Amino acid sequence: MPIRSRISKTQLLVAGACLALLAGTALAQALVVDGEQIADAKLFQAAKKEGRVLVYGTWPERNWNPGVKANFEKDTGLNLEFVRMTTQVLFQRVTAEAAANRLAVDVIDVTDAILLEQLMQRNILNKPHKVPSFNRIPADAKDPEGRWYAFMRLPIAVGINTSVIKPADEPKRWMDLLNPKYRGQIGTSSLDVGGSAFTTWLFLREKINPDYWSRIRENRIRIYPSVAPVLTDLVRGEIGIGFMGVTSFQEQESQGAPIKSIFPEEGSSMLSIQGGISSSAKNPNAAMLLVNWLTSKRGSTAIALQKAYGAHRDAPAPTLLDGRKFAPVDDLWDLPLERWGKIREPASEEWRKLYGRR
Repeated sequence: MPIRSRISKTQLLVAGACLALLAGTALAQALVVDGEQIADAKLFQAAKKEGRVLVYGTWPERNWNPGVKANFEKDTGLNLEFVRMTTQVLFQRVTAEAAANRLAVDVIDVTDAILLEQLMQRNILNKPHKVPSFNRIPADAKDPEGRWYAFMRLPIAVGINTSVIKPADEPKRWMDLLNPKYRGQIGTSSLDVGGSAFTTWLFLREKINPDYWSRIRENRIRIYPSVAPVLTDLVRGEIGIGFMGVTSFQEQESQGAPIKSIFPEEGSSMLSIQGGISSSAKNPNAAMLLVNWLTSKRGSTAIALQKAYGAHRDAPAPTLLDGRKFAPVDDLWDLPLERWGKIREPASEEWRKLYGRR
């Protein structure tokens, strides 16, 4: 009897261990949302153990919250912490923290391709990671090795104050802004504000008219030090027309401002928010999970609801508040990364000289 009792206990222990192992295996499931696998079981479980992911980013918090952040946290159970900065401030902070061996951020994004490249060269943003949806992301929206992805792509649009610009006078094309009837009524930010402004100004010269800079200057365009005062003066009616990322116009319109967004017929440029996993990420699995989610159809759909294109080809296109579809993403122009380094300084100097800026 004692021997049988010992054997019985041993068998029970073995059986219990097997059941626990089977239960653990059953719980270790991949992250699948609407039939799309975003992470395999190993990555998903490792990310859940870390529990959080910290992002330094340039997209305004109002766009992350609640739609994108809330959906990510609901799908994954992770806590997403977001610190928003302008690209220049973000670059200075991460390089300073990296130099002091204090960089603990998990995911970084910027709007300036030159600074993106510098972050990779400094090994701050240099972790290759090919997401599950890699083949559904356009070549110009990703690094071939997966070190960065264009998480959000925002079209540049023309915005008008409908109290100032009447329907019969609404511009339909970029070339329309050269009409003398708009003299003194147009405002935008300086080329030196950041990547989006530089890309927009270059688009106007390279794709619309080689003399566009000088011709719109003759129309007494007002140049502002940042986007915010352009938008403020547009809402107040101090100017009748401005151009910037369409999400800024949509936010004001949603609050009742007399603003209308227009996508010019010739197409437009876009602001790309590009980022990836920090080489010193404290939560590397959670970082990979976030990048997987942002570039998935699920994440790109959440981004589209915040009035921007996501990375995934199969996600629906964003729509304006009045139901009009965004300009087709294939019609949007972005300066190729390899050209940024060659053209940035000479083009900037030429613009500054023309507009009397230092």
